[in-house]
Amino acid sequence: MRKLGFMRTAVALAIPAIFIAMPPAAQAQQAKKGGASQQRAPGQFADGIAAVVNNEIITMRELQQRMASNRMTTGGQSQAQQTVLQAMIDEKLMRQDAEQYGIKVTDAQVSQAMANIAQRNNLPPEKLRPAIEQMGLNWNDYIRNLRNEMVMEELRTKIIQSRVNVNESDIDAFLKQNPTGILPGQGAERESQPKPPPQKQVVVERSFVPKAVALQHIYIRVPDNSPEDVVAAARKKADAAMAKLRRGSSFESVAKEYSDGPEAAAGGNLGIRMFEDWPSLFVNVTKKVPDGRTTGVFKAPNGFHILKVVERRGLVQENKRVVTVQPPAPPPPPVPPIEKMAKQQGPVNITETKVKHILVKITPVFSDQQAHAKINDVRNQIEGGMSFEDAAKKFSQDTSAPLGGEIGWIPPGVSDPAFEKAMNALQPGQLSVPVRSQFGWHLITVEDRRSSDKQPEIRRNLARQSLFQKRAEPVYEDWLQQLRAKAYIDNRLTQQKSQP
Repeated sequence: MRKLGFMRTAVALAIPAIFIAMPPAAQAQQAKKGGASQQRAPGQFADGIAAVVNNEIITMRELQQRMASNRMTTGGQSQAQQTVLQAMIDEKLMRQDAEQYGIKVTDAQVSQAMANIAQRNNLPPEKLRPAIEQMGLNWNDYIRNLRNEMVMEELRTKIIQSRVNVNESDIDAFLKQNPTGILPGQGAERESQPKPPPQKQVVVERSFVPKAVALQHIYIRVPDNSPEDVVAAARKKADAAMAKLRRGSSFESVAKEYSDGPEAAAGGNLGIRMFEDWPSLFVNVTKKVPDGRTTGVFKAPNGFHILKVVERRGLVQENKRVVTVQPPAPPPPPVPPIEKMAKQQGPVNITETKVKHILVKITPVFSDQQAHAKINDVRNQIEGGMSFEDAAKKFSQDTSAPLGGEIGWIPPGVSDPAFEKAMNALQPGQLSVPVRSQFGWHLITVEDRRSSDKQPEIRRNLARQSLFQKRAEPVYEDWLQQLRAKAYIDNRLTQQKSQP
């Protein structure tokens, strides 16, 4: 099937990661080289040149800017600095090679990439530039690096596709050993993600140390050497006061009614004092009583008492300690539906849809509102009598326009989710309302649908991908080594020179 303008793209471009992403093997090799290098004295960078690549230079300022863009420290000759410089050297070599191949990225392709980036970050296209600048990045540098990355990606694709060949006999042999088309251990490798390293965290433990307490008091006096009936009457009075408190009466009203203390008229308020200034009996009795709660009735030599703890005041003490914690491992990524289908027992019946569409793209210079208005105008012209095919040829901004919008048979899961949802809701011959995808506004019409067992085709395609990916990385790394070997490279961080 043709690659379509509205289909999901293979290259992931996101804010702010716009620089070349090397394969893991290349990154590991660069890190190894960087770690083994020797450091120069600061005076040796007085010329401001970090490296010379053929007839081009990489300045220390450019290196520092790249480090800053990647959120890395620029101090010292660190391994990270070595790695970033090596990546910049490789980019120079690759750009020079891309010029030999005549690879160029058009403004339209850059605009489309920017629209995709905005969509993936849930931004309207016109909000992309403010978002980039808010992150402290220069907009012109961002666009230049985006264009460079697109050139690099096209070059990598061209090199790998020209040097990696997977023929039908290779696929047949692979399927004999791997009937599902999936490399052994491929799923396990995806699920067995490395554990994140332990992290040190500062734990702050706060504790409240009370120093003073405010109390309210109900006091039922018992004179010295009182007979038992007087003591019993006092106890009965204290119990009656306690019963009223339990039924919800306020402490103030009960104190005024029952208390024999001098503070009764003030609702029994004794004020706030330091602990050492209270009778030890009061401190001990209220020790476990929460703020706002009351004690029960308790006896002292001079009578019966009830206390309410109004509030405590004191100091908040902080105790800091460093602990080592193991962050939870990230959940394994979901198994792609295509792999589930390949492993399924029995046939995999898939319904494909034959579709035509018209696309009006959203770009930084053609807003969402303008594209929506344009696609509505096209729909009105179709409803007014213009054929869908003629409208597609005249207005569509997709590569299918010369074919009258014809994009062939589409299986599930390969198109933009919004596009696919709208497509699935249509009956053959029905014209959709305008549909918004990450690429712009569409009009869709369904020509036909068919259902068949696609498992053999799915397994064969997976086998082709598995073989291609297995062969691509060493081919890419070998090509990159050849570029380095035939180039003049003066890496002034390592004092290493390489000449053809």
